[in-house]
Order: sequence, then structure tokens, then C-alpha cells
Amino acid sequence: MSEVNGREQAERVLVRGFGALRLAQYATAGAAAVSTDRSAYLRPGVVFGLYAVAAVWSLVLYGAALRGRRITSLAVVADVLLIGVALVVIGRLTAPGHAIGWANWTVGPANAAGVLAVVFSPRRLAGPSILLLSGCYLAGVWRDLAAGSSPLASATGNIGSLVLFTVAAGFAAAWVRSSARAADEAHAAALAAQRQAADAAARMASVEARDWERRRQYRNLHDTVLSTLTVGAMGQIDLNTEQFRSQCERDARYLRSLITGSDDAMSTDLGAGLGRVMRDLAALGLRIDHNAAELPTGVPGHVTEALLGATREALNNARKHAGTGQAWLTTRGDDAGGVRVTVVDRGAGFVPAATRSGYGLLGSIRHRVVEAGGQCDITSTPGEGTTVEITWKPS
Repeated sequence: MSEVNGREQAERVLVRGFGALRLAQYATAGAAAVSTDRSAYLRPGVVFGLYAVAAVWSLVLYGAALRGRRITSLAVVADVLLIGVALVVIGRLTAPGHAIGWANWTVGPANAAGVLAVVFSPRRLAGPSILLLSGCYLAGVWRDLAAGSSPLASATGNIGSLVLFTVAAGFAAAWVRSSARAADEAHAAALAAQRQAADAAARMASVEARDWERRRQYRNLHDTVLSTLTVGAMGQIDLNTEQFRSQCERDARYLRSLITGSDDAMSTDLGAGLGRVMRDLAALGLRIDHNAAELPTGVPGHVTEALLGATREALNNARKHAGTGQAWLTTRGDDAGGVRVTVVDRGAGFVPAATRSGYGLLGSIRHRVVEAGGQCDITSTPGEGTTVEITWKPS
């Protein structure tokens, strides 16, 4: 998205402001010339014709500037030369005694030309322009100056006004441009800070995503491959059974999927996934009584993965710690598309508050369910077994 920066806006403000001021100066000069007695001009046609040329030129110059065209040094030179000629010619064509007064309409436009030179041209051009305009004014009114001291005072005031007015305009323009430049620099600094913050946030998100993926893979490895290896190493099952060899093959496929970057071993269907979990745990020697009702379709993939992983580890815990070799699994769906999974064993039980946090109880069960937007309640009493209740509802 393109934006107009502060410097461009400042130039527009200067063009509009000084353009309005120039319009006012020309309007005042024209009104003074029209209201003056024609006898004050030696050649009225030339006086009014030159005013018309200067006025039209001003409209063309500032009209182009308002449409976005830059005021060039060449335009400034042309403006100064035009008003310089007008200062000499109108001063000479004004009757004696009238050149230093309202009859001479060039004083206001001379100030306007000086402002244009100071504000919109290089410094090397501004100073000579003011000197040229002052000299042309003196050349035009020289006859009246030679007549006495009173016209001299008026002429000095007009030149002083030209110089002071243009210098003040230059300072005002410099302040506007400096403020715009400072605003642009502050805006650029703010954008740079925002970009740095966004980059830092992106890096942090990338780190968090990688960390989450590592934890996800560790949980899956803990729930599948490591559990199978643990059972085999502890001699809790006959390693020569077809069930155990099939489980080893499934775990090998899962390891290959991690290496190749595919998720072929992870089911995206909740019902099918629960069937696989039960098959895997049965292969490791756990008897599971399953009481199932219809499960909802359209459960998000990350939620399915969390529910299956938590269920698998709850059954793993029952197999490893209950001491009975049996667990009860209940799965239910509801009308709102939610899911409830309950794993119960009638084994040794434990004191939940005294259990060390680890990947089994908290990392593989509770944390992964909560991360997926669900809830997990674990209740247990020594000697009376354990109940793990997992619920998820769509938001």
C-alpha cells in the first residue's frame, strides 16, 4: 500500500499556502490598479495588459504545482524576470508622484515572486532574485525618488517589506520541511521497530513451532515405540507371538514416517484410530473391554491426534501400573459434535498429588488434551484403580 510521506505532504501545504497568499496579493494589486484614476498612467493599456499577463502566468504556475508538478528553478527565474520587467515598466509608465503608491500594482506581486524564489529554489538563486527585484523596483520609481525625501521613505519601506517578508517566508518553509523530515524519520524508525518486532515474533513462533513438533514426536514415540521396547525389554510378553511382531512392524512404519516426513502412520479418523490403539495395546498384553457409541465426524486432525495419544497413554499406564492386565474403554459422541473418552482400570491406583510430573501422566495425557482445547480429569485412589476422563467440545 503506497503512502504519501511527510515531505510530500509538506510540499503540498507550502504550494497551497503560498499559492493562496499569491492570489491575495494579485487580487489586491488588481483592485488597486482598477480603482486608480486612469490619468495616473501614461499608457493604461500597457499597464493593465502586463497585469493580465502576470496574473495568467501565476494561475498557470500554481495550477500546475497544485496538480503535483514540481516548481522548477527555470519557472522561478521566469517568474522573477517577468515581475522584474513589470517593476521597471509600470514604474516608468506611472505619472510622476504616483509611482510610489497604490497606482503601482507591482509591489505585491514582487513580494510574491520573492517568496517563490526563497521557498521553491536553491539558495544560490534566492539571494540574487531578491536583489534583482529590489533593483528593478528602484529603477522603476527612480523619478519619484529624485523628487524628495517622502517618496524615499515609502520606497525604503516597500523594499524592506520585500526583503523581510521573503525571509520570513523562507524560515516558515524551512520549519515546515524540517518538521516533515523529523516526522518521516520518526515514522521510519517506528516501522523499523515494528519490522524488528515482527521478525522477532516470527522467529519466536518458529522456535515454538519446532519445540511443539519435537514434543509431539516425543509423545508419540513414548506412547508407541518406547512402550513396545519397554515391554520387550522387561519380558512382560512373549516376543514370538504374531501380535507382538505385528506391533513391532507398525512401530517401524511409524519410525519410517518420521524419517521421510510423512504422517502415514497417524490416523485422521477418530474411530479408526481408537481401533488401532486398542489393537496395539492388545499386542502388548492388555485386555480391553470397549463400550462404544457413535463418534462424531469432522473432528479436526490435531484434536484427533491429541485424543488418540492421550487414550493410548492412559491405556499404557493401565497396562504398566495397574497390575491387572485389564482396562475398560468407553467412547461417546454427543449431539454438539463433542467427544468423551473414559479409561478405567481396577488396579493398584495411586495418589495423584504425589505423582511426579512426566510424559506419561501429564505430558502425554493432560497437557496434550488441554493444548487441543479439551479437558482431562484423572482420579485415582490406592488400591481402587484409576479413571481417566477426556472430553472435547467444538468451540
